[in-house]
Amino acid sequence: MNEHGNRNKHFKGQLDSEIIECFYRKHWIVLAKITIEFILFIAVLIFTGIHFDGLYSFFSKNSFFVAFLALSIVSLFTIFIHKFFLRLVRYYLDITVFTNYRIVDVDKSLYLRNSKNAIDLSKIQDIQKSQYGIVKKLLNFGELIITLSSVSTTKVLTFVPNPDYHFRKINRLKRKIEARKENTSRRINRENPIRNDIKTKNIINQINPVTESSNSGLS
Repeated sequence: MNEHGNRNKHFKGQLDSEIIECFYRKHWIVLAKITIEFILFIAVLIFTGIHFDGLYSFFSKNSFFVAFLALSIVSLFTIFIHKFFLRLVRYYLDITVFTNYRIVDVDKSLYLRNSKNAIDLSKIQDIQKSQYGIVKKLLNFGELIITLSSVSTTKVLTFVPNPDYHFRKINRLKRKIEARKENTSRRINRENPIRNDIKTKNIINQINPVTESSNSGLS
């Protein structure tokens, strides 16, 4: 989450009059899960390396198994390291942006994924905060469930850090949109009588010359 100085930030696909109000990355528990998996893999790798002499002596009668074991270890290490850094980069690229018009969920990876899902604030009918469980309460993360008014679907934002703040933020932005719409409708209603008077005067001015010319023709 970052709110200070967001007006100077931009993202691809941003509208001309769109201003970034705040943005966040998923809760660090997602990164912790990736890190724990990496540490466990390294621990297994170290254990295998320490006991490699015993494994080598066990398979020493067949050189094929020794070569296959070494190749498997190197392949698994390469694949897991590559996967770990891809997931790490994706964590920092995957962000959710709140603007004065929309909620933009950016789902991006290093190579294959680059998508954006946008929710118009004016189309949000209801928003709920879900934060069940001791872990979510202690670590302060949860889900935001957004119901859209135009279609009977919901959008769920998962692993939201500080969900209370972002819940209030969406409600404030939604109220601003509604107030802006109300002010616009009031301005239109105030301008309509003036426009109607102008149209009436124009019609009268167009009728008067016709009446005068018809009267002069009769005389």
